[in-house]
Amino acid sequence: MTNAIVRLPQTSIEQINTAVDHYNTLVLFIQRSLREGLDYGTIKGCGDKPVLFKPGAEKIATLFGLRESFERLEAIKDWTGQQFKEPFFNFEYKCTLRDRLGDVVAECVASCNSWEEKYRYRTSGRTCPKCGAAAIKRSNYPDKQTGDKGWYCHTKSGGCNAKFQSDDPQIISQQQGKVPNDRVFDQVNTIDKMAQKRSFVGSVILAANASNFFAVEHSEIQTLDADFEPLEDVSSAARLERMPIEGEEMDQGQLNRDRIRLVIERTGHTLAQVKQMAGKTADQLNDEEMQSLIEQLLIEWGRTRHHVSVQIARQLINKIRAEQPRITDNNLIHRFALRCSEALSEQVPVRRQATTVNGVGID
Repeated sequence: MTNAIVRLPQTSIEQINTAVDHYNTLVLFIQRSLREGLDYGTIKGCGDKPVLFKPGAEKIATLFGLRESFERLEAIKDWTGQQFKEPFFNFEYKCTLRDRLGDVVAECVASCNSWEEKYRYRTSGRTCPKCGAAAIKRSNYPDKQTGDKGWYCHTKSGGCNAKFQSDDPQIISQQQGKVPNDRVFDQVNTIDKMAQKRSFVGSVILAANASNFFAVEHSEIQTLDADFEPLEDVSSAARLERMPIEGEEMDQGQLNRDRIRLVIERTGHTLAQVKQMAGKTADQLNDEEMQSLIEQLLIEWGRTRHHVSVQIARQLINKIRAEQPRITDNNLIHRFALRCSEALSEQVPVRRQATTVNGVGID
């Protein structure tokens, strides 16, 4: 018996290098091309591990040249509820991914049914007996004549501004909260497509060996919810950054100009204003200076457009960056605008109704 190191054949070394290259390609692609909130993200209440969305799965499949095909394994359509005592729909699909040569790379079976909570129930709100809108709200102020805090149909929610007494049986008799979904028939096609989507996302994760990055284990199957829709509008997605080829120099100035163009399209600044604020040309700015310039543009935009103070705007940006250090410029702009709106609403004082007696104010 010897302690000599076993020599691997050349073919085995090539296979190892191929696997390493495959992994590194996936890591770089996730870091440089997939965007949080659009291609993947975390779902509240489902752990910290990111979930791969369908747009991200499609991009990974394209990266590795994978083609999908679907086989329906089961389809239950009980429209009348005769078999299951209530209408029930269940679809199960197997997604098969093949490489450019037609060889099978991965398969995944997934299903979706109408008894999942999101389809079996709906949240019921009080509807207006006059216009039918689900816009009934309880008044915070008593009626001047009767003192009754009744109900009203909220116009900003699509209502008709009708008024109702607090004990009106048309309002208080309505069932509230989670109720059985009596319109599940409208979701049959959605349930069918959802089973296909889940099987596709699962097969991509298996084919790309991406379980290190995205939830896929059986214990995490509830988080592998491919029908979760990203908040970011696809039309506002940032342009993908191109990876430089070996020996090719990356044009930092052009990257800076692209980043500046993206920001000023949203903030309304001019190139002259940006140049004055930066004090340099785009070719002279390094990454740290570019980040500082973008933050200055956003702070000014928050002050003039969203009417928040410079201090609050800076705090919002710092908080967003602390939550997501590698956030893209596009997502930073999107989240900053949302946070400004939330901060502004918190600063607006609630107008208190004046107290009157016989039409005379006594406040």
